[in-house]
Amino acid sequence: MELRHLRYFIAVGEEEHFGRAAERLRVAQPALTRQIQQLEEEIGYGLFERLKRGVRLTEAGRSFLEEARRLLSDLERGVERTRLVAQGKVGRLRIGFADSATYSGELPSILCDFRDRWPDVRLDLFPSSSVATGAQLREQQLDMGFVYVLPTDLPQLRAHRISSERIVLALPQSHPLVKRKRVKLVDLKGEPFVWFPRAVAPLYYDRVLSACHAAGLTLNIVQEGNNDTTMLSLVAGGIGLSFTIKSAERRKPDSVVLKEVEDLRLTVDLSAIWREDNKVPALRKFIEIVLKARAV
Repeated sequence: MELRHLRYFIAVGEEEHFGRAAERLRVAQPALTRQIQQLEEEIGYGLFERLKRGVRLTEAGRSFLEEARRLLSDLERGVERTRLVAQGKVGRLRIGFADSATYSGELPSILCDFRDRWPDVRLDLFPSSSVATGAQLREQQLDMGFVYVLPTDLPQLRAHRISSERIVLALPQSHPLVKRKRVKLVDLKGEPFVWFPRAVAPLYYDRVLSACHAAGLTLNIVQEGNNDTTMLSLVAGGIGLSFTIKSAERRKPDSVVLKEVEDLRLTVDLSAIWREDNKVPALRKFIEIVLKARAV
């Protein structure tokens, strides 16, 4: 059975006349008659009653007419969806991001802009650490990532810097250093700190601890947390001080104060990353929006 059999059958079934159906289809009537006979032979039952003037659908024919219409309709929908997927207007994207990537507003703005323009593309969002997001991109488990640490050993990697932020000190509102106009790293000696395990972000971890060491400060880490949200909550609970990015001001607990440390002038970059060899059409649409986000 071929698609033309279905189209020919539908035309004859709707016209109830081989001649009119042949004109509608722009085929010769004898050829149309042969195609319908072949279809009836394949099914094993008659689909039409032959009358003196025209034909009439049998009970089996009426049932098959409904099925044939549904099959062609499903096919047309499938073909149209395939075109839309190929154009990047329909599909699915897997987006991973570091926990603190949502603080500054650039990532939410990008996601909102994409959903407004391409509402039929499903976005699956996966919050994680920068290192884990990079690894998932390397293993092709993600289409796009927003990270503070770029993956290594990935020749196909492409990146676009979204923002650059200064690292600041987070401390409870009741801490004496809150009232200080100027805070230096040496002022933090002996203070308990909430920090993350090195495995979460080795480069970031080493940069901060190296800067502290150069100033004669060894961090007294009393509690570890796997992400900024957790660490800021522990700071709010008085467990210790911590370091975070400046845009955390928008999402931190009210009882946490952020202060610049005069001799800690480190910054971190938030970057969008993707694989150049990823050919998912919708990713091209997402990249277009990402590239419009100017680095600040």
